[in-house]
Amino acid sequence: MTIEFRKIPHEEFEVEVTKGEITLKAHAIKKSATLLFCKGRLTGPLVRSCDRCADEFCTTLDEPVEVWISDQAVSLHEEGELLNLIEFFDGRADFSMVLTSELEAIKSDYFYCPTCQH
Repeated sequence: MTIEFRKIPHEEFEVEVTKGEITLKAHAIKKSATLLFCKGRLTGPLVRSCDRCADEFCTTLDEPVEVWISDQAVSLHEEGELLNLIEFFDGRADFSMVLTSELEAIKSDYFYCPTCQH
């Protein structure tokens, strides 16, 4: 789902995008002409590998997502205040890319299966 920044309303609106079985459901609100705040949840089944024993199994995602979306480069001063920032440079906000980015961040974190947690 891609929306042109100039067509994004100033009122809060809902976003829902899916990649495979993973879904991002969120509310977004335009904070300025080039800045958008998106808050929601990433849900669905995800096959993961344990970082200790390497066994693969399916887990259920239910993770909160808070991300700032910018239509231009953000100054370093501003960037320090905007945690979890995704910059686009083509005049569009691509929520499918936001889903992919958040999913990859989750996958890159260490993960231990229930057996290895004990």
